[in-house]
Amino acid sequence: MNHTSRLTQAVIDLDALVKNYQYIANLASNSNTIAVIKADAYGHDATKVASALSTSVNLFAVGFIDEALALRSDGIDNTILILEGPFKESDFEIAVENNFSLMLHSDYQIKWLSAMNPEFSGDVWLKVDTGMNRLGFQVEQVDDIMSKLTTQQRKKLVLCSHFSTAEQINSTKPVEQLAKLKKLVSQYHCKFSMANSAGILNWPTSHGDHTRLGLALYGISPIGDTPLSQPLIPVMTLQAKIIAIHTVKTGEYVGYGDIWQAQRETILATVAIGYADGYPRNAKAGTPVFIKGAIAPLVGRVSMDMVTVDITDLNNSDLTNTGLDNTHVDNTDVDNTDVDNIIIGDTVELWGKNISIDTVAQNSDTINYELLTRVSKRVPKVIAS
Repeated sequence: MNHTSRLTQAVIDLDALVKNYQYIANLASNSNTIAVIKADAYGHDATKVASALSTSVNLFAVGFIDEALALRSDGIDNTILILEGPFKESDFEIAVENNFSLMLHSDYQIKWLSAMNPEFSGDVWLKVDTGMNRLGFQVEQVDDIMSKLTTQQRKKLVLCSHFSTAEQINSTKPVEQLAKLKKLVSQYHCKFSMANSAGILNWPTSHGDHTRLGLALYGISPIGDTPLSQPLIPVMTLQAKIIAIHTVKTGEYVGYGDIWQAQRETILATVAIGYADGYPRNAKAGTPVFIKGAIAPLVGRVSMDMVTVDITDLNNSDLTNTGLDNTHVDNTDVDNTDVDNIIIGDTVELWGKNISIDTVAQNSDTINYELLTRVSKRVPKVIAS
């Protein structure tokens, strides 16, 4: 039986998703823009995301073959690139049967490929390590690897590498990495893929034959506050309901560990979301939430199922008193709100179109990627109406 009473939700805006894809794809109009939907589409529900993009995207990318098979089970029939390649020799057969392209990065995978009879007929990508030092063949290994591929495999080959500092516009390393890959591309006359989201935005010469659009697809800029010609639209809004409102006196403590003490008589709202839902436990006091057009600060320690918010002064001017850098809070159309208007059952946005996930990440000593992908399975993903 499916029953939802708590109404803590991650609301997914698929229209925003499509608009983000179209915008970024137009920036690299001579390239094939791959939609990266690994890790359940960065926590956004891979099947819903793939379904929304299926007519626009001819190649999706996931981390490993299990993720791709789940998409096939849900009716997604676009070609899928497996970024970490085969974990077992039998994965090659699965790839052929299901139209998966495989990224190969290690000698053992090349041995499996060479042992196939008949030869593997799917698309092969080779990962080259140009400076990330995580996965990939060393540049000097590529000639030997090429000699082990069949003529047909080389004909469809894509050489791929990954930037380590693409978000840093003043870094010289992306130029060096790209030069290493392009030298190999010129030598072997094959296609290439270098640009991730930050690469697409910061390094146009890296666009190549394929770009790999990840974070920016979901409406989060990988290059921070650098202005874009068109704003990205956050696809996920994490929200929950107020389940209690009460007042604490001056000097009283709130939450586990008594880490926050009221400096005045304070009206608190308890909100039905916590670290078991993926909201970060180490979010600091003052981390903003959005209620009825106004900003309110988190107080006390995040619990497993609940957070507490100071709703005494719900107006934008008081944001400066929270110790926050409010440059990451969208204050458009934020009006002063009378606390008497806040009632049990009101919706609280934890991050989304009004509260930047980057602000929450900064106040939790983590990154936006982690917050998105840690949203718990007990938080339903619902499509924005």
